[in-house]
Amino acid sequence: MRILIISWEYPPSVIGGMGRHVAELAPRLGGQILADGPLYVDVVTTRLSSGAPEEQAGEFVAIHRVDVPPVDPVDHYNSVVESNQLLVERAERLARQHPYDLIHAHDWLVAKASIVLKHSWKAPYLTTMHATERGRHQGHIPGDTSHQIDRLEWQNCFEAWKVIACSQFMQHELESYFGLPPSKVAVIPNGIDTDKIALYSADQRALLRQRYAPNGERLLLFVGRIVHEKGVHVLIRAMPRILAEHPDVRLLVVGKNAEKYWPLAYELGVEKTITFLGYISDEDRDCLYSVVDIAIFPSLYEPFGIVALEAMAAGSNVIASCVGGLAEVVRHQENGLTVYPNDPMSIVWAVDKTLSDPAAAATRRKIALAEVKSLYNWPLIARQTAELYERIVGERRATAW
Repeated sequence: MRILIISWEYPPSVIGGMGRHVAELAPRLGGQILADGPLYVDVVTTRLSSGAPEEQAGEFVAIHRVDVPPVDPVDHYNSVVESNQLLVERAERLARQHPYDLIHAHDWLVAKASIVLKHSWKAPYLTTMHATERGRHQGHIPGDTSHQIDRLEWQNCFEAWKVIACSQFMQHELESYFGLPPSKVAVIPNGIDTDKIALYSADQRALLRQRYAPNGERLLLFVGRIVHEKGVHVLIRAMPRILAEHPDVRLLVVGKNAEKYWPLAYELGVEKTITFLGYISDEDRDCLYSVVDIAIFPSLYEPFGIVALEAMAAGSNVIASCVGGLAEVVRHQENGLTVYPNDPMSIVWAVDKTLSDPAAAATRRKIALAEVKSLYNWPLIARQTAELYERIVGERRATAW
């Protein structure tokens, strides 16, 4: 069986979690043994970063990059959709060498290309929905661009043979927003490679801890995109009350353009207790997870919550909003603590509970690490995905187009 994966992002061109997801999944899909033999995977993606090779070919997996014009920040939707034609042209050239049994698209960014190819080849089309525009805006569609994206997301799901959702929450969201029948949606979670979580020596951890907590301060950490839906502002608003109970607490905020929240910290009088680190490497992020006292994810909307898994895998105590997919990954008082979304006082409570009862926190960390390894490993997720491919291709063969 040969499948075509289409993704707007692929390392080193990565903006969010979608690119990392495809990069972890594709190599593990290649070579899976199915009833018809091994699975071959071609990935067609954009080359947004200079220096990325045009082709990367292995025995079972090949990456094909397409040069596209820079996305127009004023007309984001149309510039992306127009560039989809370049993805179609590359895929058509590949199909002349070997036809594809199935197309697997990732999100609305490549939906137009995937739909064109579906009808051209009469091949089944599977899409993974990583998030929805309406969900990002708490159920609203704030403007013309959001309306265009929402309509394309609906078309993406409508045209697909099956839709993969990363959580039960996302399944319910897709059914509610786009009228999908439950039978059309398959829930397969995101994963994490615990082997890639670097192991740092005691000296390395001590040096990092000394940098941010030279006087034995206790450290809180936020990691994520600096956008409203991630709830950084809610965490910052919790800081005055956290400091009233635990004056030695310091907060580290990791994410590109994190300093945009400095005025809020200044307004609340907590700017001296917050360090805005901006973008850092995955290695530095993992090391921070291993030395801070708590990692906090106060999202207002979160389809899955891969950051929580990364923190758990690195051995961090986790506090997360009881929202979306985060509520499925983090179970209250079992493998972490959950808080009410958009509620600073709920965060204050959870921080105090974690810092005041280190024995219970250690038990939650142990359970969290075991679950990450057993439930969210990429070999298991790749196998579930390959079996879904096999079912779809079998259904297509038994169906008149």
